This record gives sequence, C-alpha cells and structure tokens, in this order.
Amino acid sequence: MECPKCHKPVGDNDAVCKNCGLVLKADDARAKKSLFSPKKSSERKKEKAELSFLKGGTASRVLSGGGEAAVSGDKGLGFKLKLFGIALGAIALIVLIIVIIVNVMSKGGEKTAEKLSDYINKPVTAAEDKLEIHLKEESDFDGVNNAFAFDYIYEAEDDVKVDEVKYPEWAITVKVDDDNDITSVTYSNIALLEKNYKGIKTDGKISIDNYDEGDKLSKVLDGIGLDPYSVTYQILGKTYVFKYYYHTDNGDSRRVILTAVFDPDDKLEYITSTDVFPNDMSF
Repeated sequence: MECPKCHKPVGDNDAVCKNCGLVLKADDARAKKSLFSPKKSSERKKEKAELSFLKGGTASRVLSGGGEAAVSGDKGLGFKLKLFGIALGAIALIVLIIVIIVNVMSKGGEKTAEKLSDYINKPVTAAEDKLEIHLKEESDFDGVNNAFAFDYIYEAEDDVKVDEVKYPEWAITVKVDDDNDITSVTYSNIALLEKNYKGIKTDGKISIDNYDEGDKLSKVLDGIGLDPYSVTYQILGKTYVFKYYYHTDNGDSRRVILTAVFDPDDKLEYITSTDVFPNDMSF
C-alpha cells in the first residue's frame, strides 16, 4: 500500500503516513460511524412519517396516478352528493308537511262535528264557548241556504262548485229545540260532489243484502267502501248518507242514495237504498 499523497510505501494498518503525516484512516472511521452508529430520534420520526404516508389511502391514490387533483376531486364529489342528499331530504319533508296539513284541514269539519255532537241536549252557547267557535244563523253561500235545513251553521271558508253553484267545501249544520239546546249535528262533505253532483261513480249498484241488523259500524263502512256524503249525530245514534251513481247496460246513469242508521252503540239498525230520479235535484 502507498500513501495517496507522497506515494511512498506505508503499512496496511498504518493510520498516518510516516513520510508526510497524512491521516490515512480518518475517512474510513467516519464512514463506519455514519453506517453503524444509532440514528437520531428526529431522523427516526421522519422515516416513520414517510412510511405512514406511503401506506395510507391518500398515498395510494397519489401513487396510482390520480395525484392531489384526484384526492381533491373525490372530496368535492362527496360533498356534492351529501348536499344533494340533504336537499332531497328537505324536499321530502316539505311534501310530507303539506300532505299532513291538507289531511288535517280536510278532516277539520268532521272533527269539529264530532266535538259538537258531545253537546247534544246542551245549549248552543255552551258548545261555542268550549269549542271556541261561532255558529251562524245563515250561510255565506246562497246554495246552502236554499238546499239545507238548519238553525245554525259552521262552514269551511274555501268553496267548491257543484253543478255551477258555489258551496263551502264542507258544512256543519245544527238543529235546536225551543230551549236552544242542540238536538242534532250534521257534517256534510260537499267537496265530494265537486266532480259530479251525483256523487261517487261505482261499477254498479251496491247491494244492501249483505248487511244485517246489529252489524258493527266498521263492517258496514268497510263493505260499502265509499266516503259518506254526510254524517248526522243524534242522541239515539248516527246516520250515514252515501251518494253514488253507476251506468246501466243501456248507458243510462242511475243515481242512488244509500242510508245507514246506527244505534248509540254503533250497531246497524237498518240500511236503505233509494234511486233518485233526474227531476229530484235536492241534496
């Protein structure tokens, strides 16, 4: 071995050249130290962070070719989908609220009539005070005043047209005795006749032979399968009236009024079916 500086022979294990004083093994010692000495804690943390990044899903997307733009795009798409879901949920909620409000409003008259029926044989003023309503002696609609018999009335503000005549959507008519005590309460669903004053169209005449005295109210109503045009509450029970029409084989239109009377226990007393001739235009 020779010295790299003076090129004179030196021993293989010599650390310093005896001729020129050049340190021969300093580089080797530093190299050994750098290769085998323990790494500083900061260096270890840096390596762990780099390994974690490489193992993570984000790095995988970056290494697969999407890069930061792909990551940003995924986040943007997810955010848009989330907003779209929230918007759909809000629309569904609004539709549900509207449906509920419409149903509540359409049942408002029927519920009020039921509550009024609790005051049968009691003064009209007592019912008005408790239910916080005002019963009028005259309807705001001439059609009602001419077609209905009543002492007091409570009616819907919205109107419908039946055979080109305006009526309230529904009306509650009240009859009283000489002491001004309520004797009967009738709820009339006039909107039922808006499409056709004859009532609801059916495939044919409804048979009343399927019902017997004592049948429960629910059985009769389910069997008829129509919304009642009116319900009258009295001290001795309830009377349901159904209006419908059907076409015969020769094309004629037949109009029918079906009446079912129930006792105070909601059991059928009797049921009738009456054909209405064209010259009978009464409600």
